[in-house]
Formats: sequence, C-alpha cells, structure tokens
Amino acid sequence: MPQNNIVITEPVDDVLIVRLNRPEKRNAFSLELTLRTRDAVSTGCRDFEGVILTSGGKVFSAGLDLAEIYGFSTIEESTRYFSAIKDLALTVANCEKSIVALVNGSAYGFATELLYFFDQVVAVRGSEFSLPGIRYGLVPVTPAFAPYLFGMLRSRFFLDRDFKLSTEEALNWGIVNKIVDNLDEGLKVSVELVRKLRSIPQGVYLELKRLMIRSIIGIVEDRWDELLSTLARESLKRDVKDKLEEFLKR
Repeated sequence: MPQNNIVITEPVDDVLIVRLNRPEKRNAFSLELTLRTRDAVSTGCRDFEGVILTSGGKVFSAGLDLAEIYGFSTIEESTRYFSAIKDLALTVANCEKSIVALVNGSAYGFATELLYFFDQVVAVRGSEFSLPGIRYGLVPVTPAFAPYLFGMLRSRFFLDRDFKLSTEEALNWGIVNKIVDNLDEGLKVSVELVRKLRSIPQGVYLELKRLMIRSIIGIVEDRWDELLSTLARESLKRDVKDKLEEFLKR
C-alpha cells in the first residue's frame, strides 16, 4: 500500500495496522495527520477484516496540535480543523470491521477522547490518559459524550485541568480493555482481539455496535456540532491564543 511519512500502514494478513508517525510532534493531530489517519482507517475498514491504530515514538499522541491551532487566523481554518477531528472519530465509530486501538505511550486530550469510539483498547503498562485541553477550552469530544459514557459524577473529574488516569485506572473506568507489558505483546493481543471480534456473527456484531456508541452519537450529534462550532470560534480569541502562546513557549 502507498505510504506517507506521518501515517504508516502495514498489512498483517487480513488486518491493517495504521501507525501514527509524527514523533517530533509527539503524534499531535495536525489537520494533515487527522485526514491521513481518517483515510487510512477508512481503507482498512473497507478492504481488510480489521484495523489496529497505534503509533511510533514514546507518546501515543499529544492530542490536538496546539501549535497549528495557535496559527489559525480565520474561522474557515478552525472550522475545517475541528470538522476533520469529528470526521476521524466518526470514521472509527462507523467502521463495519473490528477496530482496536493499541496505546503504546501516553494519550493526551483528543487522543484519549478518540479511544471512546473503538471496539476495544489495548494499552501498554505505564501509559497515562488525561485531558489537559480543558486548560485552553479545547476539548472536542468529552463534554458531549462523558455523561453517557461515564455518568454525571465521574464526568465532573474532566473539569480538573490536572486530572489523569494511570493504565490501571483507565482499565477501571472502561477506557482500556486490556493491559500488556510491551508493544510486541500489544500487537499480538490486538490482532487476536480483531480476529476474536470477527468471529461474532456479523449481523449481531454490527447491531451491537449500532446500539452502543453509534446510538450515543445520534443523541448528542446536534450538541456536539454546537460544541465544535464554539471551539472553532473560541480558538481565534485572544484569551485562548494567550494561553496557547504561554504553553508553546515552555
């Protein structure tokens, strides 16, 4: 399959491994990385029996690309970016094949939020999960979905800018399904999970997927769109720019 330098695809028999490969930016989701990841996942969901999303580098993903957001000067730029973020999440959620995330290194912000949409999540021990984007008002998924996924009381934790979960805590919350000791074990377990999920009669499997995350998307989509429109506008405001500039100067 054709390769590009920021997303690497690798077929393993009937499973497509999609690897984020932007380590110099900690695999932060720029517009380009978001669109290329979406397209690679879409190809896997169409042409393979399952998809595994993982990453290269020491961090699974730093989440939204704050440097790119800082550079936005028009509503068209910011709207296109946040629309692409939603498109990636929906591509994962609507995949009609088995789709698994393998988190090998910490997941920040949108990288944690994206995990909500996978069938299963495998994490290498020692990974952490957090939503630091609340510091800048940039949390594109959780406000719409958290009450349905985690309940109202647990959702309040996401308002804490310093809130984070260890691998074991993420397992307890249901964000992670299995913990492994290293990447090689994670790849093996992830491939096994894809094939195990494919062994379920597909009519039943797809109906279960529709009844779970897709049903929540149907409930929240209008409010989700409103949230993303708000984020697109707010990302252009001076107070958000100032906070992003302070972060980027560290």
